[in-house]
Formats: sequence, structure tokens, C-alpha cells
Amino acid sequence: MIDTYWIVFISAAVILNISPGPDMIYLISQSMSSGKKVGFASVLGLGSGALLHTLFISLGISAIIATSITVFRVMKIIGAAYLFYLGAKALIFGEIDFSDLDKKNDNKSFLRSYLNAIIIDVTNPKVAIFFMAFLPQFYRENGSSQISQFMLLGTIIVLIGFVIESLIVLLSEKIALVLRKKPIISKLIDKLFGTILISLGIKLILEKQN
Repeated sequence: MIDTYWIVFISAAVILNISPGPDMIYLISQSMSSGKKVGFASVLGLGSGALLHTLFISLGISAIIATSITVFRVMKIIGAAYLFYLGAKALIFGEIDFSDLDKKNDNKSFLRSYLNAIIIDVTNPKVAIFFMAFLPQFYRENGSSQISQFMLLGTIIVLIGFVIESLIVLLSEKIALVLRKKPIISKLIDKLFGTILISLGIKLILEKQN
């Protein structure tokens, strides 16, 4: 018989991964504007960021973020500034040519896209606080250490996220293929994503510690 604990946890992890949020918006924008190579790099980067948050929780670093106003504000400023930078770049150098998407897919750095996603995830203090509230609910006194349990739970969340987010990347690519036939829309899409990224930065700046 399957342990009820795992049914509850996996269900919660699935809901967590399908809930719309800044990470999902960023993933869709990157997949549509730069192709599935960049999309999958972003998936891996967001997953790596989630694992780092899990490690921070295990080491008590997230507790510092949650209780220190200064650390919280510094993280907000860094995260928002990076979103502003990416958004401004999209607005200034926008106008996607979807007919040339395959070429862009080959040229854009996989590593750069991966690191961008990590930075966006790790510098969001709200993500750290959320993980700190979520994972301890599933801690069990079963003889294993807290860090090993948290890392296992965090890894499962990331694996579930990889499956869901990979489907989002592939769907976004399909949408991009349709947009290849609509030049006017393709010229505006980067502008839209740039605006969204800047809006996310503003939202992050306005977030309160709670």
C-alpha cells in the first residue's frame, strides 16, 4: 500500500509546479522568444535554484532571510535589478524573427540561459520563505537527518517540475511556430516579454517580508 504521506506530498508538489508564477512566466517567455534549447536550459536553472533553496533551508540560511529585514531587502533589490536588466534588454533589442528561430536556438548560450534562471530563482526571497514554510510540514521523525529528508523532498519537487516545465517548453515552441506565420505579432512579442519581466521586477520590489 502506498504511504498516505507520499500521496499528499506528491499531490502538493504537482500543484506547486503547475501554479502560475514568475518562474513559469519567465520560462514561457524564454522558450517562445529563444527556442526550446533555451527553454530547457531555463528548466534546469530553475530546478537548480530550487535545490539551492532546499539546501539553504537545511543549513538554516533561509531562516536568516526570513527574519533579517536587511538580507530580505538586499535579495529583493538584486533580484528586481536583474529582472529589470533582462526586461530592458528585451525591449531595446526586441523584434523576434521567428523564421530565424532555429538559428537563434543554436547561437544563444545554453550556459548563460541556465545561469540566468538560477539567478532569478535564488534572488527571490519569497521563494526561500515559501520553501521554508512548505518543506518542514513533511519532515518525519524516522531516524534520518533533517538535511537528508529536505534534500530528498526538494529533489522530488524538482523532478516533478522538470516533467511539467518540459511540457510547457514544448507547448511554447509550438506556439512560436504558429507565430512564424504572423510577422506583426512576432515583432511585438519580445516587447511584451520585456514588459512582463520589468513588471515582475516591480512586483518583487513591492513584496513585503510578512
